[in-house]
Amino acid sequence: MLGHLLSRLLFLQLGLLARGDIAPSPSEITERKPDLGHIQERTTAGCKALSAALPEHVFWPNSSQYLNQSQNVWSQTCVMTPRCVFEPSTVSALSQGLKIIHDAKSQFAFRAGGHMPVPGAQSLNDGVMISASMFNSKKLSADGSIASIGPGQTWMEVYEWLAPHGLAVNGGRFPSVGVGGVLVGGGMGYFSGSQGWAVDNIVGWQVVLWNGTVLEVTNATQDPHADLAWALKGGSNLFGLVTRFDVRTFPVTSAFGGLTVWSGAAGPEVLASLTSYMAPGGGVENPNVHIDVFSGISFTNGSPTLEYYNIALYPGHDAKPTALENFTAISADLTLANGVAVHQSWAEVPKQLDSFSTRALRSLFYAISFEATEESIKLYNKTIIDNAVAMVSKVEGLATYAVYQPVSKQYLQASKDRGSNVLGLDPEVDGTFIAGIILSMWENAEDDAAVLKFSQTSAQQIIKQTKALGLYNKFIYLGDSAQGQLPFESYANGKNLPKLEAIRHRYDPEGFLEHYLHRGFPLV
Repeated sequence: MLGHLLSRLLFLQLGLLARGDIAPSPSEITERKPDLGHIQERTTAGCKALSAALPEHVFWPNSSQYLNQSQNVWSQTCVMTPRCVFEPSTVSALSQGLKIIHDAKSQFAFRAGGHMPVPGAQSLNDGVMISASMFNSKKLSADGSIASIGPGQTWMEVYEWLAPHGLAVNGGRFPSVGVGGVLVGGGMGYFSGSQGWAVDNIVGWQVVLWNGTVLEVTNATQDPHADLAWALKGGSNLFGLVTRFDVRTFPVTSAFGGLTVWSGAAGPEVLASLTSYMAPGGGVENPNVHIDVFSGISFTNGSPTLEYYNIALYPGHDAKPTALENFTAISADLTLANGVAVHQSWAEVPKQLDSFSTRALRSLFYAISFEATEESIKLYNKTIIDNAVAMVSKVEGLATYAVYQPVSKQYLQASKDRGSNVLGLDPEVDGTFIAGIILSMWENAEDDAAVLKFSQTSAQQIIKQTKALGLYNKFIYLGDSAQGQLPFESYANGKNLPKLEAIRHRYDPEGFLEHYLHRGFPLV
């Protein structure tokens, strides 16, 4: 049973995680667009034009590369059947191809790592799927302070490249997560306590606009595209397709950490440790420590198995960091290979999770945030577990998790110190809270609606309870959101929306990306 749960743990991109309500389906998004007319004909014409101009970059159904790219997404709920796959290997090819797609008025999608479990976020039916797989460059500046990386690779590839140099960047926590989605969506990382969001350390972008124009953008205040730089820090792909990120590095060599798994009997101790960690003066105030705590429940013939988990990382050689002492004092029933220990390379911590990177199941995130107290931590866990037993215990292959992702005041201050971003959180206003995720994985399409209903019901109950306690936080992190949730409306209480609309109009005056690019979440 434990192996059954662990086999689904891979789906936690816990930096991959937490966000909350329910976003429109691809069909609903399409229905809100202007009447495009003859969608299939336009897509076919676009694919044929792409193939004529760039034959080495276009792949048709039943070809091995088409199957490889169209099916290479994390959640099986997101496997679709594009009319063709366009896999450019150069920026000029992408620029030319985007012009062709524009002229054909074809619907399209852009896939980097393919980890977001939202149908339509990285692929589509009867459209052009653009794969960023060939944008996998890695280059370190002469002084080692800037890593220039392409969006079409995984974070494990980046970490294993940087670690021998004694360096790190703040990126995705699970190794199979792609670079592109994290670095346009926000990014919760192992080093966020001291570095802020992953987007806060980006100093430059290469981005292709709707009409094929290629821009080199920096976050310098005097940059003529400084407004676009701000919008790219959490604004997803609403403004253009990013082909390179220039990211600040920082020195990290060894680290204490790893994955711990406890039996269900350890639950009270685990939740008590989390409560102490989140309390004033607790470990959460140490900007160098990282944890992701979660409970997981799975079923065999309707019978539940409950377990608790923690993923921790603390840079350095200290084998008993004070910030983690409550967790390390709990007797572990199981520790994964490489376990919780001091590792000579910090990259060994995410590498432990690499074997849990299967893409064989269906998955769903649902984001929800709240202030952490003993009561809110317990009710969040109990609501999800009780509802799982009552509502989805018969769903074949199901495992569901109540994920706790700490966001500290220090985390938000580090973000603020590096400039503004789209997410709009303020250390003095938002303080320390939990960015939670209701994460579910299962096997069969006929259970999709039941799992979604379970997630919605659980979130609604948690929202009601935390509001009654004065502990609810309306923040919905885009990277952990479910289809139907509206993360942009939650950022800065919606105050950033007019600015984002204005920037989108400046860089996409025709509204081409708005109406033809499939994505996970609309701006409004």
